[in-house]
This record gives sequence, C-alpha cells and structure tokens, in this order.
Amino acid sequence: MLPRQQHLFNALNACVAACNQCFTSSLAGAIDTSRVRSIQLSRDCADLCQLVAAFVARGSEHVQYLLRECAELCRACADEVTQYPQSHCRHCTEACRQAEDACRTAY
Repeated sequence: MLPRQQHLFNALNACVAACNQCFTSSLAGAIDTSRVRSIQLSRDCADLCQLVAAFVARGSEHVQYLLRECAELCRACADEVTQYPQSHCRHCTEACRQAEDACRTAY
C-alpha cells in the first residue's frame, strides 16, 4: 500500500472504531430523542468507513466513487456529534474530521 493509501486506510479505521464506541456508549446512556440523529449518523459513518477501508485495502478501482460520499458522511457525523460533551463524542468528532480530510485528499 502506498503511503497516501495507508494514511487513508488508517484514518478510516480510526473513524470506524471511534464511531462504534460513540454509538455503543450513547446507547448505554439515557437516550432522549435529541440524540437519535447522532446515534444513527455515528453508526452509518462507521459502516461506510469500514466499506471504504476494505476497498482501499484491496486496491479497488471503484474506491474513488465512494470517497466523496464518505467525506460528506464523516462531516455530517462530526457536525452532529460535536454538540455533545462526552469524551467518546469528542473522540468521534476528531476521528471523523481526520477521515473526512483523508477522503477529500484522496479524490
């Protein structure tokens, strides 16, 4: 894997882990309706980043078509999750921003 691809792969996997942690921690806490979008976006973001990371790992010629959407979803997730003060939310926001930047740089 080229260094640029490795950076993208690492950023995507870090985002998967952070979003899954945010999703799980948010479900474990008291849920109110204001958190539903945050929870859904963190789960969607984890799933899409995982898919894109798999495409990057195998050198798929189609990864370029997923990068823009992945960057957009990472941005939306970060924008939503950033409004919550918990440490897992701050970590998720940071990981999403890094994955967004890596995706935007790659396409």
